[in-house]
This record gives sequence, C-alpha cells and structure tokens, in this order.
Amino acid sequence: MIDKSKRYARNLVPLEQLETLAGKRLAFDSLAEMLVARAAEIPDTPLVLYYDEVVTYAQTNRRANRVAHYLKSKGVKKGDIVSTMILNSPEIYYTMFGAQKLGAVAGAINYMLKGPEIAYVLEDAKPKVAFVGSEYMLDFAAGLALSRHKPIVVEVVTGIDHGQAIAATSLKEILATHPADECLVPQKPNDPLLLLYSSGTTGMPKGILLSNRNQLCICRGRAALGINRPGDVMMIILPMFHTNPLCVWTYPSIYQGLTLCIRRSFSPADFWPALLKYGVTIVQGVPAMYDYIYNAADPGTIDYSRLKLRLAHSGAAPMPVRLIEAFKEKFGVQVVDGYGLTEACGVSTTGSGVPANWDSIGMAFPGLEVEIMDRDNRILPYGGKGEICVKGEAVMLGYLNKPEATAESLRDGWLHTGDMGYMDEKGYVYISGRIKEMINRGGENIYPREIEIPLEKHPKIAEVAVVGMPDSALGERVRACIVLKTPGSMTTDEVRAYLQDKIAKYKIPERVDFMDRFPRNPTGKVLKNELKKIP
Repeated sequence: MIDKSKRYARNLVPLEQLETLAGKRLAFDSLAEMLVARAAEIPDTPLVLYYDEVVTYAQTNRRANRVAHYLKSKGVKKGDIVSTMILNSPEIYYTMFGAQKLGAVAGAINYMLKGPEIAYVLEDAKPKVAFVGSEYMLDFAAGLALSRHKPIVVEVVTGIDHGQAIAATSLKEILATHPADECLVPQKPNDPLLLLYSSGTTGMPKGILLSNRNQLCICRGRAALGINRPGDVMMIILPMFHTNPLCVWTYPSIYQGLTLCIRRSFSPADFWPALLKYGVTIVQGVPAMYDYIYNAADPGTIDYSRLKLRLAHSGAAPMPVRLIEAFKEKFGVQVVDGYGLTEACGVSTTGSGVPANWDSIGMAFPGLEVEIMDRDNRILPYGGKGEICVKGEAVMLGYLNKPEATAESLRDGWLHTGDMGYMDEKGYVYISGRIKEMINRGGENIYPREIEIPLEKHPKIAEVAVVGMPDSALGERVRACIVLKTPGSMTTDEVRAYLQDKIAKYKIPERVDFMDRFPRNPTGKVLKNELKKIP
C-alpha cells in the first residue's frame, strides 16, 4: 500500500461559497440543461465576445433552440450524431447546443482535414446532419463524394466562394425561420454528449465519446479551484474542434456564468490588442504560442493600465521552465502548466503556480485520481517511473466503434494515458514522454523529456524535440532536433558538451539536427513521428 498521506491537498472552495456561483443552480443532469438554467438566471450577461459581436446567454439559448427545432424536423433524435466543421465562432455553440438539447451527440470535425480524412470521419461517426463553414466546403465536398455515408449538409455561410452546391440549407436560414421555444429533451448524466477525434498521430483518429457526467465533473472541478472571479473573460484561441477550448474552458465557463472571448485563430499581432479591447482576464494556449508572443511583443507597447490579464494557462505539451520564468519577468503574467487527454475531457492535472514545481504538470485535478503504474497495473512508489493513469468521472465512455481499443485504454476503471512520468511525495506529476516515444538504446530506456528539459534551459535554444532513430547495433540511438534562437549560433559538439554534466553519457544525443521549425498538429503539439521521417 502506497502512503498518500504526505500529499499536499488542494485548497478547494465549496461550490456554495463561490462568488461566481452565487444565486445559480449547481447540479444538472446534462450540459444542455445547464445552458437553459444560465440563460434564465443571467439572460443579459455576455456569453460570447466575437470581434464586434456580443452574444448573451439568452440569445445563445434561443439560437440553439432554433437549430434544435430544425434538427428535430430532419428526424434527429437522442443518441444521433450531428457534426460541425466550423472555424472558431459563436455558431459552434448554436449548432452543438442545438444538437445536445435533443440528446444528440455533437461531433467536431477537424477543419484541417482533407477529402479522404473527412470521408473516414463521416463513415466512422455517421452523422445525420453536418454543419460546414463556407471556407471548408470544398474539402468537405471531396470527402462527401468519397464517403458511403451522406449526411444532410448545412452551410455556415462566411462569404467564401467555393462553387459547391451540396448544402440543403444554411444556418442563417435556420435561425431566421425556426421557432425559439424551448425544446430540451430530458437526459441522463451517462448519456453521450460530445464526439471528439484524436489527433491520429499514431494511426487513424479514434472517436472519443464523452458524457454529460464526464463534462460536469470538469465544470465542478474548475469552479472548486477558486481561480475564477465574477466578470472574468476567458479568451479562446485554439481550434474549437479540440477538447481544450470546449471541455476545459467553454463548458466550465458557462457553468460559472462567465464570458468567452473567441478569436478565429491565434495571431501574435492580435494577442495584446484583443486582451486590452475585451478586458480578457484569463487566456489558454500552448507553449509554442507563448514563445511566439514572448519574442514578438515589446512590453513598452502594452498599455498596462488597461491590461486585466491575471492568468495564462498552458497545455498540449510541457511548458519549458525557462519560458515560464521569462514570460513572468517580461509581462508580469504567471503561466500555469497543466496536462490532459481528450479521453478525460482535456484536463487531469493542473499546476499551482509555485516556482519550485514549475517543471511539473501539476497535481490531480479536483474529482480525479492520478497515479503512476507499472506494466502490471500496480501503483508505483513516489519517484518511480511508469505510466500516468487517471481515474474519475471525467474519464470517457469509450472509443466509438472500437471496443478493443477501449478495453486496452480503460482497465479496472483506470485510463492508461500512454504517457510516462513520475510523482513526488507532494503529489506533483512530472512527465517523461510517450510510451511509444521511449527510446530503447541497447536495453537502456531513455525518456525524451530527460534530455529535452536541460536543453530547453540553454539560452541559445528556442525549441527542442528528442526522438529515437533506428540502429542495427543498439536498436535505437538518440537524436535531438533543435530550433535555435539565432540560426548557426550553436554546433553539435557544443550541444553534446553542454549536456556532459547534466545527463548520463548514454543519453547524450548521437545526432543533432538544427531546424528552422517543427511539424505540428493544429493545437501546436510537435509531431515527433514526422520528425522521425526526416532523413
């Protein structure tokens, strides 16, 4: 039995004592029910700030009802899937909540996908209706032509000329012609709510089914952390087909009656002006985004008297301690790192902002258990390296149409993340890398983060990614891919010399590649499989 008594307990705030929840209903059976309640409690509070558009809670609810009435007229019912392929905008909320009001499952399609990939998702999810933005209609049409499954297509018109005539109607027409009276269908906590697809970095994407119960766990947990204040404005920049903007921020923000500032995409030039214009208090991003902001912005050009930014959260990849320190020093803003998978609604640990633990991914998120396990599913002692595993109400229902993959990931109630790490006696978790990224060099297991962390601290290095490369003698050797702040400012020998007194000799990279940039997925995560393909 592992002694857990030494772990630091989070200072959680009872929901009844939170200012953000004062006078609000606390318990729900579904997320759609939550929106209906908030629309009645705070009808005129802005839910969305979108460039020059302000959308209140009541307006969002009415527009979702209009979409629900349309879907109902097309035979959509509880358990059906309704897909969206829309650029970041309030329309995502109208369409998703419209489906969820009927007990249907809102399915988000990655708008970076091309024809064959879209066809795969259509055949796997089999949506009855698909809402598609004009800018993606050409690719969607190509996917639709390849797919045996043909959903009804609704165009979310954005003024982009695409020449396709596959849409039965437009969202604008639906909002103009269908009634706004409430059509919420009673639901249960375990009913599926959301279908999100994995990034597919190790094969074809898997559809991840999340329930009302899963998401409500995150809503309560985010509130209990006590980080939010009445009037908070949360900026959403990351693509809204991803778990982070939806599960980690949208639903928990609505639970507390807060406001969301949506941007179409991330732009370093837009970042500070948008923060000032909309009074943003909390922002979420990824390390690459914060690195761009840090290098692109001059603090002297920021009007700090108008700046309300209080916290910046980071996820998707480990945040280098060097960047956390530099960002706080330059802008006076604390970046808090966290960790999560779509399979557990996007967040399983979150940092405390304590400098001594900046190199960790934080402690278990409220309502969840996090442990480090060995290959035999046994919990390891503190400091022992193994697989990060998560248990609790936020863990997914399973993978759509993939019972074997579900059984492999969910064992005895524990979600096996595929990520390696260890935990200290205070409960802070430190990540080492993916199991499949682990490098086996002549029988020695090497975790990429063991090499990446010291390299990230070098003043000449902007980014680093460590991968294995095949070797006939040792099985694998260590390869470091590096982006320098100033091209040509460092050599392979200097990299190896720098590491001599920081890591074991067998971990020192035998090959160092200097690159201009790394291949990434839409959320900014470095695609190490693509790096391995580079000769």
